[in-house]
Amino acid sequence: MTRIVALFALAILIAGCQTTGEVLKKYPVGASYNGQVLVGKKQIPLPPGDWEIFASRVSQNSSGVPFLSLVLGNKDRTADVLAVGLHTNTEVSNGNGWVILKACGRTNMLHVDAPDNIEGSAQRCWFVNHSRMTRSGNGVSVMTTALERAKKLGIKLPVTSVYTGFRVAGTYDTLTVRVYFNPEAAGFSPPNQSAWATNDWHKDRIYVDQKKVAYVEKVKKWAAAFFLKVEAGFKGKLALARTAAK
Repeated sequence: MTRIVALFALAILIAGCQTTGEVLKKYPVGASYNGQVLVGKKQIPLPPGDWEIFASRVSQNSSGVPFLSLVLGNKDRTADVLAVGLHTNTEVSNGNGWVILKACGRTNMLHVDAPDNIEGSAQRCWFVNHSRMTRSGNGVSVMTTALERAKKLGIKLPVTSVYTGFRVAGTYDTLTVRVYFNPEAAGFSPPNQSAWATNDWHKDRIYVDQKKVAYVEKVKKWAAAFFLKVEAGFKGKLALARTAAK
């Protein structure tokens, strides 16, 4: 009897699996979104505005669980919020939980708030960091693909983005979202030092410019509120948090 139940459950799982092509067909490059992106039952919130997919990719983790990665660009090319990246499983895991996101344990970023950060168990974390928007090297990621599309579209990208990341994970599902801000759209000049470790926006250098400090504080305040939306959407209850972040 136990074997019959197990085989029946396996059959349902296989029937529910989607091929890479089927998943990508649901999230094609150029597709438009407003308010949220739905992946299964997860409601992934978007900042205000109109968004379009710049890059889409399907992959698997070491346990064979399929993941979807998207980068969406703001249709308002002059907006302070430049892009959104998300990475989430498209099928539930075996119930063993997930590895810890390394960013949630770093000490060299502008801010980290990780109330829950347990491998294989509950994970709740958000952080603020800076990133170069002119990538180099031979590696091809969903972000480098998105940057290439932005270049082809003639979009002027900042040298450095200040971004905030959000991580929520439970036993069967996980979600990581990153929201990229454009300091140059807010009036800041490109950094004198663009390399990550010596960048003007680095944690160890930013305090010589109080305007940059104030900008990061503004991003932190925004992120703390937006995290409520990410958590609610992860549970399929985004409507309950729509007014939490402005």
